[in-house]
Amino acid sequence: MAWDAIERELQAELPIDYKELGEALGGGVFSGFVYLLCVDDGEVFDLIAQWRGYLNDAREHGADDDPIFAPYSVYEPGKQGIIPWGSTESGDEFYWLADDSAPEGWPIVARRADSMEWDRYEIGVPEFIMRVLTDPEFHPFTIAQDIDGPNFASVSELS
Repeated sequence: MAWDAIERELQAELPIDYKELGEALGGGVFSGFVYLLCVDDGEVFDLIAQWRGYLNDAREHGADDDPIFAPYSVYEPGKQGIIPWGSTESGDEFYWLADDSAPEGWPIVARRADSMEWDRYEIGVPEFIMRVLTDPEFHPFTIAQDIDGPNFASVSELS
């Protein structure tokens, strides 16, 4: 994977557990529902392309005045902000709340498509995804009761 190029542009390292997941699977979709951003030349599942788009929009509209991600802002090197790493078929959004601290300490902030309220999780991306897919108590994001079991389709399988 092109982690060096991504981390150079972000001017931040990404969490090791996320990079290991990306190395093992790449970008794609878990159980037809959870989208994992990674490195994707087609840009649909590309973390850096998604982040750039959010950052450009924030800069265009004035990052401090942008209510879309309130109370957060889009990550910029040297500042605290959110970096997208995933979403769902129904429009739920998953981010890290990133800063210049060690990335293993970055919490996940997430919100439902129909809400402006944020939930915060002190876990890594692989655990978060597994809980969405398998833990019926992981509200409000669980789909455990709606699927037979977790599966994954990579970007190449979706093309």
